[in-house]
Amino acid sequence: MIYDEFVTQIEGHGKIHFDIRDGKVVEVRVEIQEGSRLFESFLRGRRAEEVPQMSSRICGVCPVPHNLAAVQALENAMGIEVSEQIKMLRELAIASQIVHSHALHLYVLAAADYLNVSGISEVYAKFPEAVKRCIRIRAVGNRGVEVVGGRAVHPINSIPGGFAKLPTRLEMEKLAKDFRSIINDCIETFNMFASLKYPRFERATEYLAIDDGKHFPAYSGRLVTNRGLKFEAREYRNYIKEFFKPYSNTKFCVMNGHGFHVGAIARVNIFKDRLNPIASDLLKNSPIRFPSDNPFHNNLAQALEMVHYTEEAIRISEELAVKLKDEERPKQTKAGTGVGVVEAPRGTLIHEYTVDENGIVRGANLIIPTGMNTTNIEEDLYAILTENIKKPKDELKKLAELLFRAYDPCLSCSTH
Repeated sequence: MIYDEFVTQIEGHGKIHFDIRDGKVVEVRVEIQEGSRLFESFLRGRRAEEVPQMSSRICGVCPVPHNLAAVQALENAMGIEVSEQIKMLRELAIASQIVHSHALHLYVLAAADYLNVSGISEVYAKFPEAVKRCIRIRAVGNRGVEVVGGRAVHPINSIPGGFAKLPTRLEMEKLAKDFRSIINDCIETFNMFASLKYPRFERATEYLAIDDGKHFPAYSGRLVTNRGLKFEAREYRNYIKEFFKPYSNTKFCVMNGHGFHVGAIARVNIFKDRLNPIASDLLKNSPIRFPSDNPFHNNLAQALEMVHYTEEAIRISEELAVKLKDEERPKQTKAGTGVGVVEAPRGTLIHEYTVDENGIVRGANLIIPTGMNTTNIEEDLYAILTENIKKPKDELKKLAELLFRAYDPCLSCSTH
């Protein structure tokens, strides 16, 4: 039995290949066929202040994390220290982006699988209020990105040292009201996805996220796993290894010789005790428990994060509505190499840049969440197909596609 088809309802072009012979899974491949886009090459030779805006073009779904990972890496390379106010604004942008992106994945790409319909148009036909919730949530997420980043897609405002233009206190006050207006929509989203029936499957997995020592992951920190591994962002090359496979245009990653998982389920598994109050209460009363080794539960983890990051956006906006102030941007003090890590909707994102004394980028390396996840996806596919080997081909196909989609892969990002 050979299955080799493109998967729909994901971001980008990718296919799953599996070969089953004599009752055994012989081969599993995740083939990502987006064209290579060579960002790491053409970012070299550019002025440092150009790179954040250029790197955001890696993705139209989650441009903010690329923008901010680049800014953070460049600041670390050039010896620039930013204020707590700047960090808060960046956290607000990350929260806005995650709320916006999760709504897209859950309602537009994932929901149809569990509601027994064929796509978003049928979801709207049968569950119109659910789709209206999605639109309201995404509109506010877009608004948060626009206020902080200068525009809703591909932000232009965040630069090394801070922002080209700070938002006003009045904009922060209005943004807090906007996010308060969708908190019930986010709660309803969680309740909806908590009520769905997910495939029964578990595989012991190592999960990775960033840790600033205090908050649920968002902006900056060291890298930690659920198995006790801890290392500084600048040490990532010692632990995360990238490599190519001939059938895919993305790099694959391993950590300590095996796949690992980044994303919402990783963040919730490791840091569920740091969730904001409403999200924490929802999780305590949820029929599905975390930590979970079921990758399909990434959908529910995303729904939970929508509540958490909406609460976070409200908190930050309300605080900055009172104390936001103008401040000078610090300048480059040295040449060097710096690493930036942030949490993108799909997981931990790493940017690394080397900058010379003239502020020109001489080296670039980016590790994308989907690239980190791809080895783990293949390992999960092998395990779930093996467990269900006696099922008909159509059922195996559906399980494989559901699993791939649950990771919320961003294939254009992965072939950066």
